[in-house]
Amino acid sequence: MLIEYKKLLKNKNFFLSFFALMLLVGISVLIGVKEHNEEYSLTERIYHQHYDEHIVKDVLSFVSPHKQWLGFTNNFASELYYLLFPLLISIALVDSIYRERKSGYQHFIFMRMDRWKYYTAKFATTFLTAFFMFVLPLCLGVVLVNLYTNHWDYTAFANSYKGLVNGTIYLPDTVFKGDIRSLFSDLLSISPYLYAAVFYIIGGLFASAYVCMGLAFSMFIKNYYLLIFSPQIIYTSIWFLAVDKPALAPFFFISPISGIEGVSMTIMVTEFLLQILLTFIIYLIGMRKHEDVL
Repeated sequence: MLIEYKKLLKNKNFFLSFFALMLLVGISVLIGVKEHNEEYSLTERIYHQHYDEHIVKDVLSFVSPHKQWLGFTNNFASELYYLLFPLLISIALVDSIYRERKSGYQHFIFMRMDRWKYYTAKFATTFLTAFFMFVLPLCLGVVLVNLYTNHWDYTAFANSYKGLVNGTIYLPDTVFKGDIRSLFSDLLSISPYLYAAVFYIIGGLFASAYVCMGLAFSMFIKNYYLLIFSPQIIYTSIWFLAVDKPALAPFFFISPISGIEGVSMTIMVTEFLLQILLTFIIYLIGMRKHEDVL
């Protein structure tokens, strides 16, 4: 795997892909911080005119900077990140077997290395790299939002959220009822960090699954551009096919802000395992197909 990472660091597309992801993160953070500051000032001014200080304090705890983390906000840059991540990550990863086979370098590798080790290293490297390429920019987005808003402790929000869920906190209107999450709600009442971590990990696993499926297709697809777009095509196709049942589309359930009804851990785990199983089958068939490569 170390050899594969050395190859990756020499690939210009890897840095291009990571730059595109980070650009979306940067834009989302700038928009999010601006929106948070405006919302906080407006909410503070309005509620101070009509309510006691302790009520205002509870209300302001819900105007929390964590709602501007990527995946928690619906600004266009955050939405684009969750829409285009299969393509942006694929640019760096899915063509590694394709390029080495087309250049003839694969023949040289198989003279020095067992083909099963080669394909295993390719799959493992792609899976791990895709995971971290999805997750790390999101984590940096969390740090940047916290840094620009100078807010790191979300205990007040967690306590207020727990009170909202349990009905033990008084809020002057029902607008904050929309903050209640049906999935992993207990984690949000502990800490937004924990809640975000779970969703970011889930998203990273699905990112890995989509990109690895593209890697498997690379042993059959001869058109470079079709290969690069294949994970994105699969991702968006599921979205369109599940238009009547959005709870089945990863686009709707890997984001922390998702409020889609019917989403459950069972659906997430089942879809992920089915996708990985299908990827393994395609990958193994592709390995069998190219057994005659010396």
